[in-house]
Amino acid sequence: MSIPDILESMKLGIKVAPDNNYQSDIAGTRPSIVEVWYNATKPTDYTEMFSYLKTQKLEVGLHFWGIVSGNKLANLSYPDPVISQASYELIKQTIDTAQKHGCVYVNIHPDLCILLHVDFSTMAIKPVSDPTDETQAMRVFTESVSTLHEYAIHRGVLLTIETVPMRDTPTWNPYRNRTKVVNIHQMPICLHHDLASRGMYIANDFCHTACNVISDDPNTVSDFLFATTKALAPQTKLIHLGFVIPPFNGTDFHDSLDFPLFDTDAVPNKKQTIELLKLFVHRPDVWALVEPKEDHVKNYFLAKKLIESASENRG
Repeated sequence: MSIPDILESMKLGIKVAPDNNYQSDIAGTRPSIVEVWYNATKPTDYTEMFSYLKTQKLEVGLHFWGIVSGNKLANLSYPDPVISQASYELIKQTIDTAQKHGCVYVNIHPDLCILLHVDFSTMAIKPVSDPTDETQAMRVFTESVSTLHEYAIHRGVLLTIETVPMRDTPTWNPYRNRTKVVNIHQMPICLHHDLASRGMYIANDFCHTACNVISDDPNTVSDFLFATTKALAPQTKLIHLGFVIPPFNGTDFHDSLDFPLFDTDAVPNKKQTIELLKLFVHRPDVWALVEPKEDHVKNYFLAKKLIESASENRG
């Protein structure tokens, strides 16, 4: 099967933002989809980008980010109406923005059981509250996101909820030290299973999903990743092609698909990624992209080869 035939099924794209080389990256890849790193707090930063994207023959998704009330990360389910209502409105406005610009999806993260201070200029984070009750937080989040899910469908947009790492580091800088661990009191991944059972849509970041297991045994981590990916597959609409390397301590990792350990000690490694992609390559309703530290063009074509291998070896 040729690569053009493959891309009539699963749709491959790249990540873009106003401050990266998005025009040359799009010209260099001609992707089917671009996912915009979208800071809903600063919508005017995207005026020029949206104008350019309208001239391109591709689909667009928005990856929601936002801050409320003193640089706190948006949080739908924290028991403070100042925080939760402002967060709800930001996501709702992002869905409206998606409809206005003809975007196909809005991707959000599930909330934390704490409030997190975020500085998007430095990517530094800091917990600034005690944790709230996890069961209550999941219930409130589910209620809010169910309403937003219906709101998005009514406007012709899909709302996806992304799998996320269990733990974090003091900065989101891609060159961070992953041994400096911060407990961010992330909601457990059972939330995604519940949302999927209710008909909501999932974004499976392979790295993030793997980061829900802390273990010295890579087989334990990969077994969990495969089981979770298969269980969530029917409702999965978006794939982030990532991997995590040792230590498997619950913290995120972003690097290129030609990173040496991707062939060996990563979860998922190259062979495992191809196996995971076999679940999705035949589905035209699924988008996929890589989120590397740099060189989106190179990683687009590396991902293309993985998709080609998965398609040729589906059996």
